[in-house]
Amino acid sequence: MAECRKASDALRARLDRTFALTVSPPFVVAGNMTAEKLDRFTRYTVLEGAKAMWASYFEKKPDKVITVLLFADEKSYRAWAEKLYGDRDVSYYGYYKPDERALVMNIGTGGGTLVHELTHALIVYDFPDVPRWFNEGLGSLHEQCNFQEGKVIGLVNWRLKGLQDAIGAGKLRPLRELVTADDFYGAQRGLNYAQARYFCQYMQEKRLLEKFYVYLRANHKEKDSGAAAIEHIFGRKVEEVEKDFLTWVKPLKFPP
Repeated sequence: MAECRKASDALRARLDRTFALTVSPPFVVAGNMTAEKLDRFTRYTVLEGAKAMWASYFEKKPDKVITVLLFADEKSYRAWAEKLYGDRDVSYYGYYKPDERALVMNIGTGGGTLVHELTHALIVYDFPDVPRWFNEGLGSLHEQCNFQEGKVIGLVNWRLKGLQDAIGAGKLRPLRELVTADDFYGAQRGLNYAQARYFCQYMQEKRLLEKFYVYLRANHKEKDSGAAAIEHIFGRKVEEVEKDFLTWVKPLKFPP
């Protein structure tokens, strides 16, 4: 709590009077909105989301302060991202700054990106070497989610169309390649996000996602650990799992 208070005081000195600020360890949350609205985001998105992810996946909790900055609209979001961090070329929705342990969000777009980036902010304490494909797949799964019985449940979201179009055009890379190659942020970045996201949702539907996470965390240093983890958890070759995954994903609809 003392570190959070210290961080809160330092942040308050950098913001103006339009901002409300609250402390809920390990989070310091600030936003240019009413205190009541900020409290709702803090309680029902940040804290409930973190609690659900700890219950679902992560054993180790943060031992450092995480700052959450919620901006009411795109104009203030971009202005303050530049003023606080010198960031200009930023995502429309929001982003996570690992070096600052800060989530910087255009919350006017909704809370989905906030839960996505919150996933990145929390997973680093439990699984520091998490592979990019799984880190982004899990984060993207949480862009559209519910908190049910204390767990986080990913739902179908807007990334579905791009994935289904690629499948129909025969342009989707093999699953084995996605989980073993080191080019997630390359030319097919958007499609990689969609493929990883829906494979995570597929594992969730099979009630294997939590088991997969635990196994991958314990065995991630092995060669081709992503493919090996899939084959261990499913008891089948990646290519066989992929066939079932594609059969599952093709008829999905968004909106449902």
